[in-house]
Amino acid sequence: MKTRAAVFWGPGRPFTVEDIDLAEPGPLDVVVRMAAVGICGTDLHNVKGEWDRPKPMVLGHEGAGVVEWVGDDVHGLEPGDEVVLSWAPSCHECDDCLAGRPARCVRLNRAIAGGTLVDGTTGMSLGGETLYRGTATGCLAERVVVDWRAALPIGTGVPLRDAALLGCAALTGVGAVLFAARVRHGASVLVIGAGGVGQFVVQASRIAGAAPIVVVDPVDGRREQARALGATHAVAPDELAGTLARVAPTGADYAFDVVGDPETSLLALRSSGSGATVVLVGLPPAGARLDLDPIDLIRRERWLTGTIYGSEDPAVALPILLEHVREGRLELAPLVGPEFALDQINDAIGASLSGVAGRVLVKP
Repeated sequence: MKTRAAVFWGPGRPFTVEDIDLAEPGPLDVVVRMAAVGICGTDLHNVKGEWDRPKPMVLGHEGAGVVEWVGDDVHGLEPGDEVVLSWAPSCHECDDCLAGRPARCVRLNRAIAGGTLVDGTTGMSLGGETLYRGTATGCLAERVVVDWRAALPIGTGVPLRDAALLGCAALTGVGAVLFAARVRHGASVLVIGAGGVGQFVVQASRIAGAAPIVVVDPVDGRREQARALGATHAVAPDELAGTLARVAPTGADYAFDVVGDPETSLLALRSSGSGATVVLVGLPPAGARLDLDPIDLIRRERWLTGTIYGSEDPAVALPILLEHVREGRLELAPLVGPEFALDQINDAIGASLSGVAGRVLVKP
Protein backbone atom coordinates (compact mmCIF):
# COMPACT_ATOMS: atom_id res chain seq x y z
CA MET A 1 0.00 0.00 0.00
CA LYS A 2 1.32 3.42 -0.91
CA THR A 3 0.60 6.85 0.54
CA ARG A 4 2.10 10.32 0.55
CA ALA A 5 3.88 11.47 3.69
CA ALA A 6 6.04 14.33 4.92
CA VAL A 7 9.52 12.97 5.63
CA PHE A 8 11.81 14.57 8.22
CA TRP A 9 15.48 14.10 7.36
CA GLY A 10 17.12 15.92 10.25
CA PRO A 11 17.51 19.31 11.97
CA GLY A 12 18.17 22.14 9.56
CA ARG A 13 17.03 20.12 6.55
CA PRO A 14 13.72 20.67 4.76
CA PHE A 15 10.97 18.10 4.89
CA THR A 16 10.13 16.40 1.61
CA VAL A 17 6.79 14.93 0.61
CA GLU A 18 7.30 11.42 -0.69
CA ASP A 19 5.33 8.44 -1.94
CA ILE A 20 6.06 5.88 0.77
CA ASP A 21 5.18 2.22 1.26
CA LEU A 22 2.99 1.02 4.10
CA ALA A 23 3.14 -2.58 5.26
CA GLU A 24 -0.07 -4.50 4.70
CA PRO A 25 -2.35 -4.08 7.72
CA GLY A 26 -2.95 -7.07 9.97
CA PRO A 27 -6.09 -8.43 11.62
CA LEU A 28 -5.84 -6.01 14.57
CA ASP A 29 -5.03 -2.95 12.46
CA VAL A 30 -7.07 -0.15 10.96
CA VAL A 31 -6.29 2.18 8.07
CA VAL A 32 -7.12 5.82 8.79
CA ARG A 33 -7.39 8.53 6.13
CA MET A 34 -6.01 11.58 7.91
CA ALA A 35 -8.07 14.77 7.82
CA ALA A 36 -6.03 17.06 10.08
CA VAL A 37 -2.76 16.78 12.00
CA GLY A 38 -1.58 19.27 14.60
CA ILE A 39 2.06 20.30 14.91
CA CYS A 40 2.95 19.57 18.53
CA GLY A 41 5.88 20.74 20.64
CA THR A 42 7.09 17.13 20.64
CA ASP A 43 7.49 17.34 16.85
CA LEU A 44 9.41 20.60 17.24
CA HIS A 45 11.88 19.05 19.70
CA ASN A 46 12.87 16.75 16.84
CA VAL A 47 12.96 19.56 14.29
CA LYS A 48 15.21 21.67 16.51
CA GLY A 49 17.53 18.75 17.25
CA GLU A 50 16.74 18.80 20.97
CA TRP A 51 15.92 15.09 20.87
CA ASP A 52 17.90 12.47 19.00
CA ARG A 53 15.62 10.05 17.18
CA PRO A 54 16.28 7.73 14.23
CA LYS A 55 15.85 9.28 10.81
CA PRO A 56 14.38 9.59 8.23
CA MET A 57 11.13 9.83 10.15
CA VAL A 58 7.47 10.63 9.61
CA LEU A 59 6.49 12.94 12.46
CA GLY A 60 2.96 13.73 13.67
CA HIS A 61 0.97 12.12 16.46
CA GLU A 62 -1.94 14.54 17.03
CA GLY A 63 -4.53 13.87 14.40
CA ALA A 64 -8.06 12.98 13.39
CA GLY A 65 -9.39 11.15 10.38
CA VAL A 66 -11.79 8.59 8.96
CA VAL A 67 -11.41 4.81 9.18
CA GLU A 68 -11.12 3.31 5.70
CA TRP A 69 -10.45 -0.34 6.52
CA VAL A 70 -10.57 -2.59 9.59
CA GLY A 71 -8.89 -5.92 10.26
CA ASP A 72 -10.86 -9.12 10.81
CA ASP A 73 -10.23 -9.12 14.58
CA VAL A 74 -11.13 -5.48 15.16
CA HIS A 75 -14.22 -4.78 17.25
CA GLY A 76 -16.07 -1.50 17.76
CA LEU A 77 -14.79 0.26 14.64
CA GLU A 78 -16.17 0.28 11.12
CA PRO A 79 -15.17 1.96 7.85
CA GLY A 80 -16.51 5.49 7.87
CA ASP A 81 -16.04 6.03 11.61
CA GLU A 82 -14.45 9.34 12.57
CA VAL A 83 -11.57 8.87 15.00
CA VAL A 84 -8.88 10.66 16.96
CA LEU A 85 -5.48 8.99 17.10
CA SER A 86 -3.96 8.17 20.48
CA TRP A 87 -0.21 7.71 20.62
CA ALA A 88 -0.57 5.72 23.87
CA PRO A 89 -3.04 2.86 23.43
CA SER A 90 -3.04 0.46 26.36
CA CYS A 91 -1.23 -2.83 25.87
CA HIS A 92 -3.43 -4.32 28.65
CA GLU A 93 -0.42 -6.33 29.84
CA CYS A 94 2.11 -4.24 31.80
CA ASP A 95 1.54 -2.84 35.29
CA ASP A 96 1.28 0.75 34.05
CA CYS A 97 -1.30 -0.05 31.41
CA LEU A 98 -3.29 -2.17 33.84
CA ALA A 99 -3.21 0.79 36.24
CA GLY A 100 -4.78 2.98 33.53
CA ARG A 101 -1.59 4.89 32.67
CA PRO A 102 -0.61 3.64 29.20
CA ALA A 103 1.63 6.65 28.50
CA ARG A 104 4.01 5.27 31.14
CA CYS A 105 4.23 1.88 29.39
CA VAL A 106 7.89 0.85 29.18
CA ARG A 107 7.44 -0.87 25.82
CA LEU A 108 5.76 2.23 24.42
CA ASN A 109 8.50 4.54 25.63
CA ARG A 110 11.18 2.30 24.18
CA ALA A 111 9.29 2.39 20.89
CA ILE A 112 9.08 6.20 20.95
CA ALA A 113 12.82 6.49 21.56
CA GLY A 114 13.50 4.00 18.78
CA GLY A 115 11.10 5.52 16.28
CA THR A 116 9.00 2.37 16.00
CA LEU A 117 5.62 0.99 16.92
CA VAL A 118 5.32 -0.96 20.17
CA ASP A 119 6.09 -4.23 18.37
CA GLY A 120 9.47 -2.86 17.23
CA THR A 121 8.53 -2.44 13.57
CA THR A 122 7.65 0.76 11.72
CA GLY A 123 5.50 -0.53 8.87
CA MET A 124 6.81 2.33 6.71
CA SER A 125 9.53 2.40 4.10
CA LEU A 126 10.88 4.59 1.33
CA GLY A 127 12.77 3.09 -1.58
CA GLY A 128 13.14 -0.15 0.35
CA GLU A 129 14.70 1.59 3.37
CA THR A 130 13.10 1.87 6.80
CA LEU A 131 11.12 5.00 7.66
CA TYR A 132 10.72 5.66 11.37
CA ARG A 133 7.62 6.89 13.17
CA GLY A 134 7.41 9.93 15.40
CA THR A 135 5.88 9.22 18.83
CA ALA A 136 4.93 5.70 17.75
CA THR A 137 2.40 7.17 15.31
CA GLY A 138 3.79 9.02 12.27
CA CYS A 139 0.57 10.53 10.94
CA LEU A 140 1.85 13.44 8.83
CA ALA A 141 0.62 11.41 5.90
CA GLU A 142 -2.47 10.91 3.80
CA ARG A 143 -3.05 7.49 5.36
CA VAL A 144 -1.69 5.66 8.37
CA VAL A 145 -1.93 2.09 9.59
CA VAL A 146 -2.27 1.77 13.37
CA ASP A 147 -3.39 -0.76 15.94
CA TRP A 148 -7.15 -0.45 16.38
CA ARG A 149 -6.71 0.62 20.00
CA ALA A 150 -4.94 3.76 18.78
CA ALA A 151 -8.03 4.92 16.86
CA LEU A 152 -10.56 6.37 19.30
CA PRO A 153 -14.07 6.99 17.90
CA ILE A 154 -15.55 10.45 18.41
CA GLY A 155 -19.05 9.99 17.03
CA THR A 156 -20.56 12.92 15.16
CA GLY A 157 -20.88 16.63 15.67
CA VAL A 158 -17.21 17.54 16.16
CA PRO A 159 -15.48 18.66 12.94
CA LEU A 160 -12.35 16.63 12.26
CA ARG A 161 -10.43 19.88 11.81
CA ASP A 162 -11.14 20.70 15.46
CA ALA A 163 -11.03 17.14 16.74
CA ALA A 164 -7.36 16.79 15.81
CA LEU A 165 -6.50 18.90 18.86
CA LEU A 166 -8.11 16.31 21.11
CA GLY A 167 -5.44 13.78 20.15
CA CYS A 168 -2.67 15.34 22.23
CA ALA A 169 -2.97 19.02 23.24
CA ALA A 170 -6.41 18.71 24.81
CA LEU A 171 -5.87 15.33 26.47
CA THR A 172 -2.59 16.61 27.91
CA GLY A 173 -3.72 20.06 29.05
CA VAL A 174 -7.16 19.19 30.35
CA GLY A 175 -5.86 16.03 31.99
CA ALA A 176 -3.09 17.92 33.77
CA VAL A 177 -5.75 19.96 35.56
CA LEU A 178 -8.64 17.55 36.04
CA PHE A 179 -6.84 14.21 36.45
CA ALA A 180 -3.27 14.94 37.58
CA ALA A 181 -3.63 18.02 39.82
CA ARG A 182 -7.38 17.72 40.49
CA VAL A 183 -7.64 21.49 40.87
CA ARG A 184 -10.22 22.43 43.48
CA HIS A 185 -12.98 25.00 43.07
CA GLY A 186 -11.91 28.52 44.03
CA ALA A 187 -8.18 27.79 43.96
CA SER A 188 -5.68 30.13 42.36
CA VAL A 189 -3.89 28.82 39.27
CA LEU A 190 -0.76 29.95 37.44
CA VAL A 191 -0.20 28.74 33.86
CA ILE A 192 3.28 29.29 32.43
CA GLY A 193 3.10 29.08 28.65
CA ALA A 194 0.00 29.67 26.54
CA GLY A 195 0.71 27.53 23.51
CA GLY A 196 -1.63 24.79 22.40
CA VAL A 197 -1.43 22.72 25.59
CA GLY A 198 -1.37 25.80 27.83
CA GLN A 199 -4.67 27.04 26.39
CA PHE A 200 -6.28 23.76 27.40
CA VAL A 201 -4.81 24.07 30.89
CA VAL A 202 -6.54 27.47 31.04
CA GLN A 203 -9.88 26.05 29.92
CA ALA A 204 -9.73 23.11 32.28
CA SER A 205 -8.92 25.46 35.17
CA ARG A 206 -12.03 27.44 34.30
CA ILE A 207 -14.08 24.23 34.10
CA ALA A 208 -12.75 23.27 37.54
CA GLY A 209 -13.94 26.62 38.93
CA ALA A 210 -10.49 28.03 39.69
CA ALA A 211 -10.02 31.75 40.31
CA PRO A 212 -7.90 33.66 39.71
CA ILE A 213 -6.32 32.05 36.63
CA VAL A 214 -3.07 33.83 35.80
CA VAL A 215 -1.32 33.12 32.49
CA VAL A 216 2.18 34.28 31.58
CA ASP A 217 3.46 34.18 28.00
CA PRO A 218 5.68 36.53 25.95
CA VAL A 219 3.39 36.44 22.87
CA ASP A 220 0.60 39.03 22.72
CA GLY A 221 -1.71 36.87 20.61
CA ARG A 222 -1.45 33.95 22.98
CA ARG A 223 -2.22 36.14 25.98
CA GLU A 224 -5.28 37.57 24.21
CA GLN A 225 -6.45 34.05 23.38
CA ALA A 226 -5.98 32.92 26.98
CA ARG A 227 -8.17 35.78 28.23
CA ALA A 228 -10.92 34.80 25.79
CA LEU A 229 -10.80 31.19 27.03
CA GLY A 230 -11.01 31.90 30.74
CA ALA A 231 -7.83 33.45 32.09
CA THR A 232 -8.58 36.24 34.57
CA HIS A 233 -5.12 37.71 34.02
CA ALA A 234 -2.73 37.19 31.09
CA VAL A 235 0.61 38.96 31.38
CA ALA A 236 4.07 39.25 29.88
CA PRO A 237 6.93 37.71 31.90
CA ASP A 238 8.04 41.05 33.36
CA GLU A 239 4.51 41.66 34.67
CA LEU A 240 4.09 38.36 36.49
CA ALA A 241 5.56 39.25 39.89
CA GLY A 242 3.44 42.38 40.23
CA THR A 243 0.28 40.58 39.15
CA LEU A 244 0.76 37.73 41.60
CA ALA A 245 1.47 40.22 44.38
CA ARG A 246 -2.00 41.66 43.78
CA VAL A 247 -4.13 38.59 43.09
CA ALA A 248 -2.26 35.74 44.84
CA PRO A 249 0.09 37.42 47.33
CA THR A 250 1.00 34.19 49.11
CA GLY A 251 1.58 32.34 45.81
CA ALA A 252 -0.59 30.26 43.51
CA ASP A 253 -2.33 27.16 44.84
CA TYR A 254 -1.54 25.34 41.60
CA ALA A 255 1.22 26.16 39.12
CA PHE A 256 1.60 24.48 35.72
CA ASP A 257 4.82 24.69 33.72
CA VAL A 258 3.65 24.05 30.18
CA VAL A 259 6.91 25.22 28.58
CA GLY A 260 9.26 22.47 29.72
CA ASP A 261 12.39 24.45 30.53
CA PRO A 262 14.26 24.27 33.86
CA GLU A 263 13.88 28.04 34.25
CA THR A 264 10.12 27.95 33.81
CA SER A 265 9.88 24.98 36.17
CA LEU A 266 11.75 26.97 38.82
CA LEU A 267 9.50 29.95 38.12
CA ALA A 268 6.48 27.74 38.81
CA LEU A 269 7.99 26.69 42.12
CA ARG A 270 8.93 30.25 43.13
CA SER A 271 5.44 31.48 42.25
CA SER A 272 3.53 28.84 44.22
CA GLY A 273 2.43 29.09 47.84
CA SER A 274 2.69 26.85 50.86
CA GLY A 275 0.89 23.57 50.32
CA ALA A 276 0.76 24.23 46.58
CA THR A 277 0.88 21.67 43.80
CA VAL A 278 3.36 22.33 40.99
CA VAL A 279 2.84 20.29 37.84
CA LEU A 280 5.44 19.88 35.08
CA VAL A 281 3.56 19.48 31.80
CA GLY A 282 5.90 20.61 29.02
CA LEU A 283 8.65 18.26 27.88
CA PRO A 284 12.23 19.61 28.17
CA PRO A 285 15.11 19.18 25.74
CA ALA A 286 17.17 16.03 26.26
CA GLY A 287 19.68 16.40 29.07
CA ALA A 288 17.94 19.27 30.87
CA ARG A 289 18.29 19.18 34.65
CA LEU A 290 16.36 20.87 37.45
CA ASP A 291 18.35 22.26 40.41
CA LEU A 292 16.10 22.10 43.48
CA ASP A 293 16.40 23.05 47.13
CA PRO A 294 14.60 20.17 48.88
CA ILE A 295 14.28 22.17 52.10
CA ASP A 296 12.02 24.62 50.27
CA LEU A 297 9.69 21.77 49.30
CA ILE A 298 9.75 20.29 52.79
CA ARG A 299 9.23 23.43 54.85
CA ARG A 300 6.40 24.71 52.71
CA GLU A 301 4.89 21.28 52.08
CA ARG A 302 4.71 21.81 48.35
CA TRP A 303 4.01 18.99 45.91
CA LEU A 304 6.09 18.75 42.73
CA THR A 305 4.88 16.26 40.15
CA GLY A 306 4.96 15.52 36.46
CA THR A 307 2.18 14.50 34.13
CA ILE A 308 2.26 12.76 30.78
CA TYR A 309 -0.65 12.73 28.35
CA GLY A 310 -3.06 13.94 31.02
CA SER A 311 -2.44 11.19 33.60
CA GLU A 312 -5.34 9.10 32.38
CA ASP A 313 -6.02 6.39 29.82
CA PRO A 314 -6.92 8.31 26.63
CA ALA A 315 -9.74 5.83 25.97
CA VAL A 316 -11.25 6.88 29.31
CA ALA A 317 -10.43 10.59 29.12
CA LEU A 318 -11.58 11.29 25.55
CA PRO A 319 -15.32 10.68 26.18
CA ILE A 320 -15.11 13.06 29.15
CA LEU A 321 -13.52 15.74 26.98
CA LEU A 322 -16.07 15.17 24.23
CA GLU A 323 -18.88 15.73 26.73
CA HIS A 324 -17.29 19.05 27.74
CA VAL A 325 -17.01 19.98 24.04
CA ARG A 326 -20.63 19.14 23.25
CA GLU A 327 -21.86 21.01 26.34
CA GLY A 328 -19.89 24.10 25.26
CA ARG A 329 -17.51 24.09 28.22
CA LEU A 330 -14.41 23.11 26.23
CA GLU A 331 -13.70 25.08 23.06
CA LEU A 332 -11.70 23.69 20.15
CA ALA A 333 -12.35 25.92 17.14
CA PRO A 334 -10.77 29.09 18.63
CA LEU A 335 -7.53 27.18 19.15
CA VAL A 336 -7.12 26.19 15.52
CA GLY A 337 -4.41 28.33 13.97
CA PRO A 338 -3.05 28.49 10.41
CA GLU A 339 -3.86 25.54 8.15
CA PHE A 340 -1.57 24.09 5.51
CA ALA A 341 -1.69 21.36 2.89
CA LEU A 342 0.73 18.44 3.19
CA ASP A 343 2.85 19.90 0.38
CA GLN A 344 3.27 23.02 2.52
CA ILE A 345 4.78 21.11 5.43
CA ASN A 346 7.86 23.36 5.65
CA ASP A 347 5.65 26.45 5.88
CA ALA A 348 3.61 24.73 8.59
CA ILE A 349 6.72 23.92 10.61
CA GLY A 350 7.97 27.48 10.19
CA ALA A 351 4.68 28.92 11.40
CA SER A 352 4.70 26.67 14.44
CA LEU A 353 8.29 27.59 15.29
CA SER A 354 7.39 31.28 15.06
CA GLY A 355 4.99 30.97 18.00
CA VAL A 356 1.77 31.89 16.25
CA ALA A 357 -1.39 31.86 18.34
CA GLY A 358 -3.42 28.72 17.69
CA ARG A 359 -2.44 25.20 16.77
CA VAL A 360 -0.86 24.89 13.33
CA LEU A 361 -2.71 22.21 11.35
CA VAL A 362 -1.67 20.17 8.35
CA LYS A 363 -4.55 18.83 6.27
CA PRO A 364 -3.29 15.86 4.20
